[in-house]
Amino acid sequence: MTQDRSPHAVLDELAGHARGDDLARLVHTAAFAAADERRASLGDGVAELAELSGLKVEDAETSFGNVIRALERGSLEASGSAARVLVSTLLARGVALSPPSGAEAEGRVAEALVWLSTHTAVDALSALDAAMEERSAGLWRAVADRVRRVDAGVAPGLGRAGAVIAALALQGSSSPTAKEEAAGLAAEVRDPVVKALLGQPVGGRAGGSVEKAGDAGAASAEASGSAGDAAEVTGELVPPPRHPVVVTLLAVTGLLLVARGGRLLGRVLLRYRRPATLTVTSRGLTVRSRTELFGRTVKELETHIPAENLARAAREVQYPRAGLYAGLVALGLGTYVGVSLFLDGARSGSPELLGMGALVLALGAALDFALSHLNAGRKGRCRVVLVPRKGPVVAVGNAVPAAADAALGRLIRS
Repeated sequence: MTQDRSPHAVLDELAGHARGDDLARLVHTAAFAAADERRASLGDGVAELAELSGLKVEDAETSFGNVIRALERGSLEASGSAARVLVSTLLARGVALSPPSGAEAEGRVAEALVWLSTHTAVDALSALDAAMEERSAGLWRAVADRVRRVDAGVAPGLGRAGAVIAALALQGSSSPTAKEEAAGLAAEVRDPVVKALLGQPVGGRAGGSVEKAGDAGAASAEASGSAGDAAEVTGELVPPPRHPVVVTLLAVTGLLLVARGGRLLGRVLLRYRRPATLTVTSRGLTVRSRTELFGRTVKELETHIPAENLARAAREVQYPRAGLYAGLVALGLGTYVGVSLFLDGARSGSPELLGMGALVLALGAALDFALSHLNAGRKGRCRVVLVPRKGPVVAVGNAVPAAADAALGRLIRS
């Protein structure tokens, strides 16, 4: 008799398994760590995770295979379809045990699941309905939103392959929400392959005739052009620029030294990094960033600013206020030396020392003024500052000026 290898069969067995939920949490943790780090293998750190969970290899035995052995590097594909269904269903069960709350959290989980389904042998999307039932509605809406973003060219992390996988999952789902989203997407998306997978003839209404080959080619070119028109800038997420008065106050109080020193220690000791990619399309700007510690991703963030919500976008040189900072240093040193000489002259009654102290103070103030008004050179790296009408200012630093100019030029043309 052929074994039932459906997600429902796996869930039925897990319900009677002594460590079923623990295995689901193990797979959930390993899979999302792989998605965060963009690893195609789920095996890294599985032994440590199992030990922390108190799971032994023998605890992971099921009729579909051994979960821990299946997760080991390179063994999931070799374990066969039964093991893949097992791990995929366990991942969906893990999501059900810790369901995302709110649209933002659902979006992050949906993107991770789509990425895993695209780049690994684990396909949790096919088991969502069985594991979550009606609670999967929010995730299906988030999956559909990822397809829209790919079609608009603002989801480079998933790409067209991710949109195809997500479209197949939506079309194959038994969830009413997924079917509703699939029908809506079929009328919205421009990619002919995704449109066809969602069940609507390319270029026509549902139930209508299929378009001619020439029209299909034009639609494909249009979809490719939409993604191709996107301009990208890579760099690092940095604090937005401060007003010169704020910088001066922070410098005088010593807080600037503390903040910069802490950031420097973080980069050196903790390998703290915040790489970011700015994508510009006719519909707006998207900044995708991640926070890294010791080379591992601990957080991912995606900020989308629609074109109509953008108040200002500017490219600044890497150190636009270099003159201000140099002036503050000069003023500080001049004040220290000048006041010291002035006080020494006052105590000794020496007019020469008094005059020298006053001169140093004057030179420090003059140098401060001159450097504060110098325009820093436009060579080297730059910073792109995005100011929305609503929401916080976003800045991407350490960017190549030519790429930044091209991206902002794309925004102006649109």
